[in-house]
Amino acid sequence: MKNLVWLASYPRSGNTWFRIFLSNFLSGFHGKDLNHLEIDQLASSRNMFDELAGLRASELTVEEIRNLRPVVYQLLSEQSENPVYLKSHDRFYITPAGDPLFPPGYSYGCVYFIRNPLDVVVSNALYFGKPVDEIILALNNPGQTLHTSNDSLKPLLEEWLGSWSDHVTSWLNSGIRVHIIRYEDMLACPVQTFTNALRFLNLSFSEEQVWQAVSETSFETLKKSEAEFGFKEKLQKCESFFRYGKEGTWKTFLNELQVKRITSEHHHLMARFGYLEPAFDTLSPKPADDIR
Repeated sequence: MKNLVWLASYPRSGNTWFRIFLSNFLSGFHGKDLNHLEIDQLASSRNMFDELAGLRASELTVEEIRNLRPVVYQLLSEQSENPVYLKSHDRFYITPAGDPLFPPGYSYGCVYFIRNPLDVVVSNALYFGKPVDEIILALNNPGQTLHTSNDSLKPLLEEWLGSWSDHVTSWLNSGIRVHIIRYEDMLACPVQTFTNALRFLNLSFSEEQVWQAVSETSFETLKKSEAEFGFKEKLQKCESFFRYGKEGTWKTFLNELQVKRITSEHHHLMARFGYLEPAFDTLSPKPADDIR
């Protein structure tokens, strides 16, 4: 059965915001606490892997884990008659054993979230508490990974991001049905953007349901909820998960050299998705170390 739905993105691109919207829509969740969501399953969950594989990931090599993950997803699919929504920051790739990490034969489709990489850099720098230049190196690195420790106490398995362009292209060429959502469209026209996603997921809905779910999961509402109840997905060292939620914050954080390092590396896809500007005269140059 093709019932696996991948909610995929490079980090800090709107994935979590959409999952909260979808949780609200599917469950009628109207509470303020974000720590009890309908859609909270992670494709890189260590507990899920250990349970379905019947092995401890901490006792396996990275290559062995990658080879077993498609099997875990197949088992997960076979055990459920309903759609299974899984968040992932992995790029789509072929495992060392020669299998697609995310098995197309069990996949209904992928909702892929894309965001201007200039803003992605700023958001990741603030979230992970690292200098902008370090984040740019990661954004341009084909071998970039997250959660590299195989400590059994760590909740997530390693995720291979690749560069920003690698990540986007890998999902577009995955062979799985892909519906792309631009973060900027979630901000500018959330009702239409989320409506299109619900159609892709073949979910029945009324206009009133969409409006209500959108209003209850606005960025400002999520910020207030996090301030009151906290959010378990936030890093401990990070001030907040929901910070700005705006388009174009890079213009006051990045200097011209940093912008060029990003745009020169990702020019093709930035142009394709409308992220290139004719000039950068509006920049307010700042040293990279100003943002930590």
